[in-house]
Amino acid sequence: MHRPTSLLSELLGLGMGDLLHEVTRAGAAQAPAHFSYPGVPLVELRQARQWTPDRGGMCGVQANAHTITTYQALDFHMARYLGAPLLSTWVTFGKYAAREAGSWIRILETMLSLSHLGPGGGTYARRLRLSRSLLALASQDGLLAALTSVVQGLLDGYRTSTALLADAHRLANLLPEFRQRGWAARNGLVEGNTEMYHRVGFAFDVFLRAEAAGRNGVESLQEVISTGALEDPQGYLQAGFALYREAHLVGLLSRSPRVSRGRQLVLESCRRHLVHEGNLLIAVQEQALVLQRPSVFTHPVLHALLGAVRPGQLRMTLTPLPGGKGYDRFPMLPDGGNWADFATRMGVRDVTDEPNRPAYTFSVVFPGTPPSEARHYVVDTNRRGTIVDLFTRYLCGPAGEQLQHGRPRELHPL
Repeated sequence: MHRPTSLLSELLGLGMGDLLHEVTRAGAAQAPAHFSYPGVPLVELRQARQWTPDRGGMCGVQANAHTITTYQALDFHMARYLGAPLLSTWVTFGKYAAREAGSWIRILETMLSLSHLGPGGGTYARRLRLSRSLLALASQDGLLAALTSVVQGLLDGYRTSTALLADAHRLANLLPEFRQRGWAARNGLVEGNTEMYHRVGFAFDVFLRAEAAGRNGVESLQEVISTGALEDPQGYLQAGFALYREAHLVGLLSRSPRVSRGRQLVLESCRRHLVHEGNLLIAVQEQALVLQRPSVFTHPVLHALLGAVRPGQLRMTLTPLPGGKGYDRFPMLPDGGNWADFATRMGVRDVTDEPNRPAYTFSVVFPGTPPSEARHYVVDTNRRGTIVDLFTRYLCGPAGEQLQHGRPRELHPL
């Protein structure tokens, strides 16, 4: 069973039923006057999955850059929809997560381009430029140590010693395997990014268009899902956006002059809870449905590569620090763990087989798994560097405002 998340019954219990219904009606009737949404250009990014150095076309970095721009715009409009005080939604975190993935995609696509040139292929100047840019950007993105782990993983146990690197013949024998593993990692990350964009980005656009037109955004999502244009097999997308909508209405209620300061504080707390739960529901659905598919994080190569990264080497770069002292970087699993594992990166605990399993859990059916084999999870607040930890620490206040007002770093192909 999904755990209860709506707070309408509690608000009714506080004696605010009449005012809540009044605000709900007014919010729907006056939506165009209070909230406008011009829409965002959603383009076909899945073509980036077919990119190769010789074929050209849209590469994964270009697709990723467009994803970040789209999430940035959606984040701005969601902030206007929810009103003050600012709260971080899924797209607030999504734009920085996409940028982090873009760093890895850029590294992999550059490595594959160098590999495609071969020891004697291309001009010396081009090979040198790509090599220098690769190392410089890996260092700037804080990924140099993690990249070393990944390269070692790509070489599958071969010692990257000076002797090996000096032995051109032995290294040449490794290149086919190196390319194969590099392509598997690159393709998995690009697929995950573009699929997330076409699912969640599309869902936010549908929802905001409907709400700006004075319609129920959740009902509009349900209509789109019924046509097959959007998947929501476990209902978490609809549930998450239903909580966003409820948070919007609670925000309208808290800003009513007829609400006392004491009740306003209660309503603001309710609003934070609703948005946080909405973020979690959408994340659980897409982390399981999109990223835990066999071609992405459950692919043996990606799973092994992320598992090879040592604790403390993975970080999500967020916003610049004051005084130009670098960037705020969120440590991902500083105590260890494989980011490719669903429960580990989410920050949830599997309680499927526990004899006293809680009545309300996150029920998850992974791709290719029958519904009868659903797993059940509860939030594990003891794990640091997880998605739950990120969502909690940057939901509101100065930390959340910094994320919303900031922009991810520019991303360009090498």
